[in-house]
Amino acid sequence: MPNWSHDIPDDPRGYGLPIMRCPTQTTMEAIVTCENLVGCDTHFWAGHTVPCTKPDCDPCSDGSRWTWHAYLSCYNPKNDEHFIFECTQRGAMPFKEFFKAHMTLRGCQFQAYRWKRAKNGRVQIKCTPTGFNHNLLPKAPILENVMAIIWKLPMPNVWVRGAEHEHPRIHADPETEAQHLNLKDDHSETA
Repeated sequence: MPNWSHDIPDDPRGYGLPIMRCPTQTTMEAIVTCENLVGCDTHFWAGHTVPCTKPDCDPCSDGSRWTWHAYLSCYNPKNDEHFIFECTQRGAMPFKEFFKAHMTLRGCQFQAYRWKRAKNGRVQIKCTPTGFNHNLLPKAPILENVMAIIWKLPMPNVWVRGAEHEHPRIHADPETEAQHLNLKDDHSETA
């Protein structure tokens, strides 16, 4: 017999967002919602971008070369979409310069396009301050948690406690849950 409920359970990791990269044929325009970017070494392995987990990294063991990628939470006011933008080290340089000048990336409006509109063309990014009211921007997620959801990574204060009908039951440490994961905020949307 199922256990029915009117309440939607919270994911202890927070909420997920879709990841987007610069399109080939069009220009992407968005506004950054996070204070700063996060980045890590990654591999393109088995058809996906995955984080490098040295010293126990399967892609490294298979000889796959790594590259550094940056991740930012962004908002497109034209379609009301909140998403994660991924770019390479070279592509992230305009964000670094913007941060130096403004001490935050939140509110940075950017345009991104591929050089010569080629599939693997170098990503060109132009950053400018926006006149958009920062209070109207969506609250920035904890980027590391969103990437952990996308990459299906375990998190230090989240663990599986048993299983119910062969489905893992995820629980979070209540001591750190509200502080580290911001679960007290209303982030019930998932992607």
